[in-house]
Amino acid sequence: MDIRSFFEQYRAYLISAGIITVVLVFLLLKLFQGQEVEETPFPIDTSVVEETTEDLEETLPTTVFVEVKGAVNAPGVYELPGDARIKNVLDIAAVSKNADLLTVNQSLKLKDEMVIYVPFKGELDSKEIPYLTTGDSTNLEGSEESSKVNINTADVSELTTLNGIGEKKAQAIIEYREEFGLFSKVEDLMNISGIGEKTFENLQADITIN
Repeated sequence: MDIRSFFEQYRAYLISAGIITVVLVFLLLKLFQGQEVEETPFPIDTSVVEETTEDLEETLPTTVFVEVKGAVNAPGVYELPGDARIKNVLDIAAVSKNADLLTVNQSLKLKDEMVIYVPFKGELDSKEIPYLTTGDSTNLEGSEESSKVNINTADVSELTTLNGIGEKKAQAIIEYREEFGLFSKVEDLMNISGIGEKTFENLQADITIN
């Protein structure tokens, strides 16, 4: 039996087998494509992730740096949590016994670069007292007088800028102020041990009591 005779004899079977083969191949292809779709990961919206990260960063606690001056035992720059109040930093700086807290709102929240000045008792008669300022504001005018060191309000770091005044003498000035009150005239500075006429003459032009 030649091939042609075989094909004519089994023609119907061969056609059926061919159709079945095509159908099976089609079904296998559909099944394979369906598995690929299921294995494809769900796309992630990166913009949502970035926004969430930014929100978390904004809510993280921050710190602020503030400076405390005036009637405190430990003047200086302090780092505190961003939600701290003036009272918190005054507790650390240790308010002196001669401090006048009537004008200081201790409930205010701290701001970065804030300068907190605690006035001494009897000091409020002066209009030059910047008891509370921030880094972008000041109560002092740009005059020659404002460039002088106020021996009634200056802390150790300010007093040591004066000619002939070291840290030891600066601390003595503050202790004198706390014990006897504010200086009524600049010449009273010579009442402090270690500050004589010569030292006073060298710094007289750079100090004030107002």
